[in-house]
Amino acid sequence: MTADDRKARDAAARVISVCEVIAHIVEPGEQHFLDDIQAQWAAEMGLIRIGEAVAKIPASVRERFDGQPWRQIIDMRTFVARRDDDLDPRRVWRTLTRDVPRLRDYLSDVMLPAL
Repeated sequence: MTADDRKARDAAARVISVCEVIAHIVEPGEQHFLDDIQAQWAAEMGLIRIGEAVAKIPASVRERFDGQPWRQIIDMRTFVARRDDDLDPRRVWRTLTRDVPRLRDYLSDVMLPAL
């Protein structure tokens, strides 16, 4: 295993951990999320952490695993961090319930086994 593969493995494991926390945040349902500012802020921080960790996956490894929109995931971190005042909770909900589980599954089912 190369040094880049080790870095990618560590970053992917961190992302999976954050995805699992996000799964607990969304478990009570959409209305609860929309009504709970603490859940929204926690989820937004989770998206920031995911973007930070994905950015630590070396580009050479991300290129080998093209099943995810890596640049968009990294850019989402910046978007969330800078738009905290007017971030649409429904848009965040869609990301949390659609994209985050797909990312988690891809990392655990495709990327980690291949590294």
